[in-house]
Amino acid sequence: MKTVIFALSFMLSTFMLYAQPFQVKKNGLTLTYNKQDGTYSLSKDQVAYIQQASAYLALANGQKISTDKLKGTRSVTEKPIQDNLGKGIQYTISVKTQQGITLLQHFYFYDTIDGVILELEVRGKNIASNELVPIWSNASIASMGKSLYQLAVPFDNDTFISYENNVLAMNSKRSAEVGVVYDKDSGKGLLIGSLDQSVWKSGIAIKGDQGQYTHLAAQAGFTDVTITRDSMAHGTVKGDVIRSPKYLVSYDKDWRTGLENYAKIHRKLSPAYVKSWQGATPVGWNSWGVIQEKLNFQNATGTADYFAKDIPYFRNADGEAFIDLDSFWDNMTPGGMSGDYTQLKQFVRYCDSLGLKPGVYWAPFTDWGHGSGPDRKAEGSQFTFGQLWTKTQKGYHNLDGGRALDPTHPGTLARMDVILGKLVDCGFRMIKVDFLSHAAIESTGFYDKKIQTGMQAYAVGMKHLVDVLQGKMLIYAAISPSLATAQFAHMRRIACDAWKTIDQTQYTLNSVSYGWWQTYLYDFIDADHLVFHDESPEVNKARLLSGVVTGTIILGDDLSKKENWQPKMNQYLQDPEILKIVADGKSFRPAGFVEGKAANTYYYKKIGTTLYVAVFNYNTAPAAINIDFKQIGLEPNTTYKAVELFEKTAQEFTAKNPIAFEQAGAKLLKIAL
Repeated sequence: MKTVIFALSFMLSTFMLYAQPFQVKKNGLTLTYNKQDGTYSLSKDQVAYIQQASAYLALANGQKISTDKLKGTRSVTEKPIQDNLGKGIQYTISVKTQQGITLLQHFYFYDTIDGVILELEVRGKNIASNELVPIWSNASIASMGKSLYQLAVPFDNDTFISYENNVLAMNSKRSAEVGVVYDKDSGKGLLIGSLDQSVWKSGIAIKGDQGQYTHLAAQAGFTDVTITRDSMAHGTVKGDVIRSPKYLVSYDKDWRTGLENYAKIHRKLSPAYVKSWQGATPVGWNSWGVIQEKLNFQNATGTADYFAKDIPYFRNADGEAFIDLDSFWDNMTPGGMSGDYTQLKQFVRYCDSLGLKPGVYWAPFTDWGHGSGPDRKAEGSQFTFGQLWTKTQKGYHNLDGGRALDPTHPGTLARMDVILGKLVDCGFRMIKVDFLSHAAIESTGFYDKKIQTGMQAYAVGMKHLVDVLQGKMLIYAAISPSLATAQFAHMRRIACDAWKTIDQTQYTLNSVSYGWWQTYLYDFIDADHLVFHDESPEVNKARLLSGVVTGTIILGDDLSKKENWQPKMNQYLQDPEILKIVADGKSFRPAGFVEGKAANTYYYKKIGTTLYVAVFNYNTAPAAINIDFKQIGLEPNTTYKAVELFEKTAQEFTAKNPIAFEQAGAKLLKIAL
């Protein structure tokens, strides 16, 4: 009898131990894992922000394996970790299927990270999957607030795409790589963000209504023709061990701080392949602003003369400025890109003689002549362009007039060797690389059979680009994946093309309003070429200030010609007060609130004991912009002394008095703290 009672007691205690949830508490964060049903919850300071979440993978044969459907024994292990994020503990919950596939859910808690990092690992024999989802929850969360908004982040900056800030809804748009839901009133927010783009494209789904979110998902294996540009499903990853990216999950008092922390963590966990830029913040000029296809030796050197004679003090902290030749520089190479580079070398020497840094442009992963057929010989090899085209389920990938080239094909790489090699040999110090998203497209089969996904192919092509340039040029990425490019470029254009109008200024600043945090991913982010031709002085102020707010100043007019706008803008461009603001290369921070695809109307940046506030009116009618002092770190009941830096007018700056505009334009306030 005693033996029976002991056996029953042992079985009961074992069951109770199995039934008890596994729990981790650290830095105010709590992870609770239910070992019976394979779900987990996360909370911060006793406020739940993820509940009853599971993880799953979809096998290539169509089978879906989800942790909440598996009945096997779950084991828990922990081990200390130390990496670029510091010290912490990794907790792993593993369960094995009847087919012998093991799912491992990794939870990383760091001493200095205000959030949890998650990862799904799958082990087995010859696994094949194009979808791993470490976060899937349909639980309702109503603890964040009553005025919830969801931020949709674009995958890249092509096709004049924008960030979108909309009321949370059941049909909310999926966000690429990182997603945020936040309460408008309190500023509290939940962030879920991928920390690696070397294999997978990620989509973050957040759905619900203004008072609660009811669905969360972090999907590795995301494609959408309107977001990632792919016309087919994500590539299938194969092997005995496959992993999702790591995802940061954080619940933040200020959703903007959450995005800034995300960018800093991302840069530490996915360090740059290219060496960090050691020079001062880039300033200069790019020919696509106005000259475009009319580029020639005369207007290029005429622009260099303008820099030397008319704006000699428009230089960065190193006393430098870049003169960058965009597309159609081959107007100066008789015989095309395989032709005679003598005149380009003359241009480089001319810039050198004036103390300027020559720059150039190329789109290494596109074929612009595909309409002429596949049999044209590609530069640098015996391959034809048709052999280089990236193959998709719909044939080929065409966008913006260019056809994608397979970044893993030896012909593509050889073409980069010869053309980039010539540009390096010319002595260029900067290169603007464009249409890079073409290199990230999913394919039915890359030339290199070890490469299974578009992001793996992208890494191959971009690493080769960095290697060929040998560290001799500043690398500026124009159209490109927002996050994956950070490892391979010093500087990235924050939005699609923009020129001079107030609407284009607002378009650019939409990407600063919601993508400013990329200032912590890249050495520099840029507002594209700033053009002033044929616009009013006030609109020109706004366009210039959009560059200052983003972090760099690249001009775009045809400066080989004299025009009426130049004297006033030359004064601003050489103003040491304005140049001082961009010296650290960092973006202003957005403040205030707008919806949809609009841009914030004011931004701020603190340098030492000085606060700079940039204010914009995007409307042609008069406007009064109210400033929320708390958001920009000022006391609402205090009167501050300010100077408007464009016009050098002194004024009192108070929360009660809005910034008045008579027309579209911008003002830059310097405030003593």
